[in-house]
Amino acid sequence: MFTARRFPTTLHLLSNSNSRPFFLFTRHLHDSLPPPSIPPPTTRTPDVTKFLEQIGRNTIQHAPKFETWEQFFSLTSKQLRDLGVEPPRDRRYILHWRERYRVLDGDVVLKEHKRGVKVDGGERRRASVLAKRRAEERKEQRKSAREGVESEKGKYL
Repeated sequence: MFTARRFPTTLHLLSNSNSRPFFLFTRHLHDSLPPPSIPPPTTRTPDVTKFLEQIGRNTIQHAPKFETWEQFFSLTSKQLRDLGVEPPRDRRYILHWRERYRVLDGDVVLKEHKRGVKVDGGERRRASVLAKRRAEERKEQRKSAREGVESEKGKYL
């Protein structure tokens, strides 16, 4: 019978039988990594207020919480939460744009990404919402047809 040849996995290569697997220690590497660089402000985005104004979604309300450009680019998500940047959706949106700005070294057009709008109650509820809407429409049609018949009876009496 043919058997497949087994190659050692990365886990086997990085750990030996006497120690814990390597992946259990990867979280500790975050402390030893250098902090990401802080991009310089550009003429289009000279400060945090202008940055938040350009990305939209009413994030400008959080501008007073940031004192400097360096502070804005060095805060973690947990620190933003402690500063009071709520709800988490806003925090994630700000972090997304901040990292995009950092990676592209400020060479990015900042513009608002509109939130998606659920149509008919969203993907999972669409069938039930449409069924209820159609039932209401049929009910209204029957009601209007019944009123029309009653008004016709009144004509001939």
